[in-house]
Amino acid sequence: MNDFETTIDRITKEQDPAIRGRVQQFIVETVRALPNLTTKQGASLAIQLLETLRFADSAGASRGSSTSAHGAQLPSFDALSTLIADLDVRSDAEWRSFGFQPTEEAHPLLIAIPEIEIFYRHTDVAPTSSESAAPSFHENQAMWRRRIGSVTEPNLIYKEFTGPGRAQRAVEMLGNLWKIGAVVTRDTQSRLGMCTQVYTPVKGEKPIPLMSEKDCWYHIQVSEGIGENQVPEIVRCVAEIFCGYVAQVWTNDPIPAGKLRIQESEAAAYIALARLDLPARTGNTTWSSSYLSAQPLSPAFRWDVVLEASHQIENLLRGDTAPVTAIGPEAS
Repeated sequence: MNDFETTIDRITKEQDPAIRGRVQQFIVETVRALPNLTTKQGASLAIQLLETLRFADSAGASRGSSTSAHGAQLPSFDALSTLIADLDVRSDAEWRSFGFQPTEEAHPLLIAIPEIEIFYRHTDVAPTSSESAAPSFHENQAMWRRRIGSVTEPNLIYKEFTGPGRAQRAVEMLGNLWKIGAVVTRDTQSRLGMCTQVYTPVKGEKPIPLMSEKDCWYHIQVSEGIGENQVPEIVRCVAEIFCGYVAQVWTNDPIPAGKLRIQESEAAAYIALARLDLPARTGNTTWSSSYLSAQPLSPAFRWDVVLEASHQIENLLRGDTAPVTAIGPEAS
């Protein structure tokens, strides 16, 4: 079964384009805001929070709102972002460990991935004593966002693609690209990066560290002219692989290519960058302008593929995965 089938069902359930756009935003922004949960868990939680918070009925009036085709007042994107930023959602076990328990009116949130676990918002729990205290939820999320996997391989050749600020973090993240046989160079003047498969490995072959554009499996090219957007563009190019637009040579169950290569890969990168504490893309693009304004996306846009791709990108760049193994063809 599609891991995000419930997510897609919830989005498509909304017939009003404006409401559907806000539902998409709420799910995506919740996933971006909760790196302690997997992408699948975050999406599941977001769907339940939609009903609990009833944001379409009450949020956004003070920060600007729009009106749906049916006359309902909808929160602006800024209001939605503020609502999500104020979330404090923890498991029942975590709340109890800090001396809190659910109230009689509490709305339990169930996550069944990989097994059933109950979560509560901070408004649904009460302290059991005067000494009950929970550490900062947002500081906890920041720690999860900065987490580095145990098999991360920093590679200083990627320092040239980073700008001021979180350069070391970008180097650590991009240092994992070799695990899928990918190498990045500056070989194009186009403002849009390029990702191409340049070699088909034989069955059982594995990529190695310090590959070059001459012996890599995937060659990603970006232009220095895009400045601080080089890292976001590299991640978008990686997303083209996980969205099915460039063949995944290590799986027998590849994602089929869609019709929106740039838009879907940019959306996947948008989610992964936030969860990895990497700089977001600056400036507007066709996809971001449509997404932020809650304009209807093309019916061909595949949120299930995008969410799964962002999950795979995060695992790769954070350092939670080992090098892949090619599935074929057989060596001659």
